[in-house]
Amino acid sequence: MRTVIKVERAACCVFNNSLNREIASINGVYGVNVDNYKNQVTIDHTNDVSFDLIVAKLEENQYKVLPGQIPQQRDYSNFEWPSEEAEEDYNL
Repeated sequence: MRTVIKVERAACCVFNNSLNREIASINGVYGVNVDNYKNQVTIDHTNDVSFDLIVAKLEENQYKVLPGQIPQQRDYSNFEWPSEEAEEDYNL
C-alpha cells in the first residue's frame, strides 16, 4: 500500500535521512520518500501500519501535516505482472 501525506513544508535534505530512518523503523514500512519540491512524504507499507502512527513520527521530526487531510492510499495487492508471452513481444 502507498500513502502520500502532504506536509506544510518539507525540511531541507539534511533532515530527510533522519525522517526516513524514523518512519522506516515502523514495523510494516518498506519504503519512504520525502519530496521537498512537492512538500509531501510518500510511504510504502503493509495494511497493518496506521495513518496516525505515521503522522506522529512526522510531527516528532518537525513536519507539520496539513489539516483535514485524508491519506491518499493506493492498493497494489491485486497488481498483475505481464505474462512471459507479453514480455517476449517487447524483446528486440
